Amino acid sequence: MIKKAVAILYKKEPSELIKFIFFYIIRRNPHQAKSFSHLKYFLKEKIGFEIGGPSAVFMKNGIFPVYQIADRIDNCNFRSKTIWEGNIKDGQTFFFNLKKAPGRQFFSEATDLDVIESDSYDFILSSHVLEHCANPILALSEWTRLLKENGLLIIFLPRKDHTFDHRRPITTMEHLISDFITNIREDDLTHMPEILALHDLELDHAAGDFDSFKSRSLQNFENRCFHHHVFDTELIAKLVDYMHLQIIALEIIPPIHLLIVAKKISKELIDNSIYTFK
Repeated sequence: MIKKAVAILYKKEPSELIKFIFFYIIRRNPHQAKSFSHLKYFLKEKIGFEIGGPSAVFMKNGIFPVYQIADRIDNCNFRSKTIWEGNIKDGQTFFFNLKKAPGRQFFSEATDLDVIESDSYDFILSSHVLEHCANPILALSEWTRLLKENGLLIIFLPRKDHTFDHRRPITTMEHLISDFITNIREDDLTHMPEILALHDLELDHAAGDFDSFKSRSLQNFENRCFHHHVFDTELIAKLVDYMHLQIIALEIIPPIHLLIVAKKISKELIDNSIYTFK
């Protein structure tokens, strides 16, 4: 962390330093999610899988510090080099907790995890990933497939009113279903005109000016930076209900997080009526 801060100072990029401080210091010491105290006993010494980690929210001082109590966590990123993590090696290289053996690092699409057997994990983690997926229902289908019976799906999403998406409309459930039915792939740029028109560059300093942002967006399949979809609590609750998962917790965590926790159980036992509007 110190090396990265020094490198930013050397390049004399104050906006990047501010962003670094926000993500690596402020977000590493937030208020803990209310649901974590109730769920940590079900997660302790269990085996999990994270999509797109490592994530500050799951670290020792994070909102949902599951890294500290899990027995092992494996991880998947879409490629071996990302904007967020730089170069990543496959194999036993996912260091979620330095006091424990590293988990397995995979490279695969979040919507296509065929390299992993079904019913393999006690819990699935995802922090600010689903909004980057062009086909969220396909992604959740894969994530749910990896879960054992009674396993937990733990997802963080951005609150649009406190991010660069605040001008954009909330995606509809009908739209997400249509994307699934038509088998939208991760190279889709359907939302790009809306993103270019409504994205608040003042809240996304890393994107640069408009021309730089447009160029980056055209290469979204390589960098996965833009948000295909915009969520609120009602949409994520409807989506999880559509996936036939039992909602365990749904929290707004200021300033920028939505958190939903859901359980994989028999469809006949599911009742999400207090969370959803059918």
